[in-house]
Amino acid sequence: MECLKCKQSIDDDSIYCKYCGKKQIKTEKAKELKKPNGYGSIVKLNGRRRKPWAIRVTENIVDGKQVRRYISFHETKKEALEALAREQISPTSPKAKITLAELFEEWKQTKAYKDISKNTQYNYDAAYNHLSPLYQTTFNSIRTVHLERVIDGLEHNGIPLSYSSKNKVKILCGLLYKYAMQNDICNKNYAQFIKLEKGEKKEKETFTKEEIKILFENDSVENVDTILILLYTGMRINEMLPLTKNDIDIENDTITGGLKTDAGKNRVIPIHPKIKKYILNRYDKATDRLFTRDGISPITDHYYRKYIYYPLLEKLGITRKNIHCTRHTTATLLAESGADINAIKQILGHSNYAFTADTYTHVDVDFLKNALNKI
Repeated sequence: MECLKCKQSIDDDSIYCKYCGKKQIKTEKAKELKKPNGYGSIVKLNGRRRKPWAIRVTENIVDGKQVRRYISFHETKKEALEALAREQISPTSPKAKITLAELFEEWKQTKAYKDISKNTQYNYDAAYNHLSPLYQTTFNSIRTVHLERVIDGLEHNGIPLSYSSKNKVKILCGLLYKYAMQNDICNKNYAQFIKLEKGEKKEKETFTKEEIKILFENDSVENVDTILILLYTGMRINEMLPLTKNDIDIENDTITGGLKTDAGKNRVIPIHPKIKKYILNRYDKATDRLFTRDGISPITDHYYRKYIYYPLLEKLGITRKNIHCTRHTTATLLAESGADINAIKQILGHSNYAFTADTYTHVDVDFLKNALNKI
C-alpha cells in the first residue's frame, strides 16, 4: 500500500510509514447529526466574503417552497453553529431591523394608542416629531445616549423646551420600548435610563383681577364664557368640554364631573353665581353636550386651545397663558379669600383630598358653595 503522506510503497500491515513515520490508520469524521425541524440551518455562501457562513430559518412555506430569512453572518462555521444554538434560546424577531419610524406607525395601530383620548394622541404625536433625527435608525440599535442627545438638544425658536415637554418625549419612548419588548424586537427598555435636567421652577401664572374684569366686560364675545367657567369652577379643560345636560343640576346649582384622580372623578362643583347665566344659556341651547363646535361636534382639548382659548386672549389683549393657569387662578382666589383647605382640594379634585374625604368627612355642598362664593 501507499503511505498516506509520502506516497511511498510500504507493507500492507504497516501501522507507521518506515520512510516518514506517518500513522497509517484512517479515522472517519463523525457525521453531523441532523437538526430537528424548525431548528434552522447553516449555509456557506458563494463568493469571497469576510463572513461566508450564514444562519437562516424558514419563515414560511409558499407553494410548497420554503421562504427563508437570514439571521446573521459569521467568519467560521463554528461561530455560526454557536449563534444558531443561541437563536434557539432567544430567537431573533423578524422585525429586528425595524426603524423607529416604522415602529411608531405600527404602535399607532394598537389599542394602547387608539384607546386614549384625542388630546393624548396629539401629545404623543408632538413628542414623536421631536425624535426626527432617529426616524430611520434601527430601533434595536438605539441606546440611552442617543435618546438623551436628541432630548437635551430640543428647543423652540432658540429657547430650550420645558422639562414637561422633554418628559413627554421620554414617556413616549418608554411606551415604544414596552411595545417592542412585547414583540421580541428588543429585550431592554433604554428609555428608563434617560436623565432629564430640571430647569428652574417657574412661578405659576394666574389671571389678574384686571384680566378677569376684561373677560366679564366682553362676555358677549363668543366663547369668552368658557374661560370664565374654567376660572370659577377650577375644572380642567378635559373635564369641562365633555359636560352634558345630565351633569348639570339646575335646582341645586351644581355640576357633577371630573377626571384624572380618584378624588377628582364625579366630584360635585357648585355653580358660582357669577357664571350661572353662562351655564344656563348653554344648558337651554344644548341637546346633550354643553360645548360643541356646531351644535353637534365635540370640541377636543387641542382644538379648544388652538382655535378658541389662545385667539381669545390675543383678541382681548390678555397676556398669553397656559390653559392650566385657570386652575391656578381658582386655587389662588380661593386661598386669598380664606377658603377652607379641604374645600379647595375638593373643588379642584386634588388627589390628596381623597383620604381626608373618605375617612373624616361627608361632602357638604353648602360648605363648598360658601367657599367658592367668597371669590
